[in-house]
Amino acid sequence: MEQMTEKLLFKYISGQANKKEIEVVREWSSVSEQRKGELLTLKNIWILTGLDNEIDEQKKENEIRRIMARIRELTIKDQRTKTRTLWLKYAAIAFFLVGLSGSIGYFISSSRNNILPDTGFTEIITPNGERSNVVLPDGSLVNLNAGSVLKFVPSFSADEREVSLQGEAFFQVEHDASRPFIVKTGNLKIKVLGTSFNVSNYLEDSSITTFLENGKIQVQVEDDYFVLKPSEALKYDKVTGKSSKLEVPDKHFSDWTRGQLTVKGETIEKLAKKLERRFNIQVVFGDEEVKKHMYTGSIKDNNIDIVLEALEFASSLKYKQEDDVVFLYSK
Repeated sequence: MEQMTEKLLFKYISGQANKKEIEVVREWSSVSEQRKGELLTLKNIWILTGLDNEIDEQKKENEIRRIMARIRELTIKDQRTKTRTLWLKYAAIAFFLVGLSGSIGYFISSSRNNILPDTGFTEIITPNGERSNVVLPDGSLVNLNAGSVLKFVPSFSADEREVSLQGEAFFQVEHDASRPFIVKTGNLKIKVLGTSFNVSNYLEDSSITTFLENGKIQVQVEDDYFVLKPSEALKYDKVTGKSSKLEVPDKHFSDWTRGQLTVKGETIEKLAKKLERRFNIQVVFGDEEVKKHMYTGSIKDNNIDIVLEALEFASSLKYKQEDDVVFLYSK
């Protein structure tokens, strides 16, 4: 195997490596989960520091110097074949979503499947820290995000297939022209025949967002109707009651189904809510200033330690973790 160098690692994490160089780095990282974790952390740091779009050359140079110091430490340790205790906490990392499985059934992972008395409804509850796949009676697939509840009648009616959602889910609906698929969430009623789309409506959120990935859907908001085409989203403001359609060039609304945590100009205060649901933790802010930190980027979300370390490295915050409580402070 070709020896790893600082230059090669830097080219890889900054997106400048060619195909052959990418293969070399991936082969190097495949030796152990420890190396995979180290490489993932470096890549996350590059993304969160936003250096691709940084126009301040002095700031860019300083950040690159910090990252190169991190890479240098890694390669020196690797060349000496020493045990890297600094990274032991990443040794068990594997690149797959915690709690997801390919099994078929009404609920998967540690979700709770409740038959509500006297109603005939089945309620799927996915707790914080978990994600679940649900196969509905018609064969439609639903990815439930952490802290979400899906409710439906096990035997859909002859006229329509209706479910209700609190939280976030990605639907892949089986086509059935004679029985529309209906999703009710808050003030929205989403009607489809066969398509894939994302719906997000947590109780603490100020808005409900529906993003269409494939197909065509109709969204009813009280007496108004909106038709979405692929790569369009509808945002409903719970406070004002106003709705707006958005053109979405990427698929960041459904990135969570692919194990990615994507943020677009969000404060750490807002991001903390996602981290609390994803990892079943509590985030406590040590000061008001830290709440103002802004982030844009997309990183793997399979390990809270890596996410926190990348956030700390990319900005002027520091963190301390005690069991399931994470404290965030300004440096």
